Amino acid sequence: MLTRTALQLITDSLKLLGAIAGDEIPIAQEQADGLLRLNELIDGWGLHAQTLLVPRRDVVPLVLGKQVYTIAPTGADVALPTPITIDAVSYLLPGATPTEVFLDFGTNQAYIATVQKTLTGATPLTVNYTRTHRAGELWVWPVPTVVSSLVLYWQEPTAQFPDLTTPVSLAAGYAKALRTNLAMELAAEFGKTPDPLIDRAARESLADVKRANFPMVEIGIDPALTGGGGGYNILSDT
Repeated sequence: MLTRTALQLITDSLKLLGAIAGDEIPIAQEQADGLLRLNELIDGWGLHAQTLLVPRRDVVPLVLGKQVYTIAPTGADVALPTPITIDAVSYLLPGATPTEVFLDFGTNQAYIATVQKTLTGATPLTVNYTRTHRAGELWVWPVPTVVSSLVLYWQEPTAQFPDLTTPVSLAAGYAKALRTNLAMELAAEFGKTPDPLIDRAARESLADVKRANFPMVEIGIDPALTGGGGGYNILSDT
């Protein structure tokens, strides 16, 4: 894990391009523009599953009679960073031993097709998640009539740099990926044509980050493909 400031990344990226010499630092306007481009780059990575970094498990208390919950860092029902997507949702059964029952994830089409949208019930069956430019929105069905909670599983993007000088600890591989990919972002603004080696380093370093972040998944087999049960004999091919 390495620690970098935004100014260090911006300076090193411009040196890669040959836009500044080895002993120079960018002028104030170049620093400000570089910070914008750096955070734009990180913001764009937040849209891709393999550059989402931090696994989250958050408990959302349900309110009796409330069906829709907004999610945003401030001014929302649930104070969390707005998820790009949610991987899974469970219903937390009340009791001394916490027990999670995983729920169906509804789609917009399923929501439209729901005839009784305000149906009430003791146990949620379906959760639908949508995202606007300001907040996320959870729609719970049926409307809860018993005090309980949902559990959200999702991936939080890499944090953006708050300013030019605050040191930020970066996960393995991110320092090089940010430095080289920022150089590619800044090239046109500084009238530079990136060396093919920089382009290659940017692609390879980002690919390394994505491989490191690729989640382990369990592969299921449809019972119809195995005759409803049993196993496969490699010797008899049956």
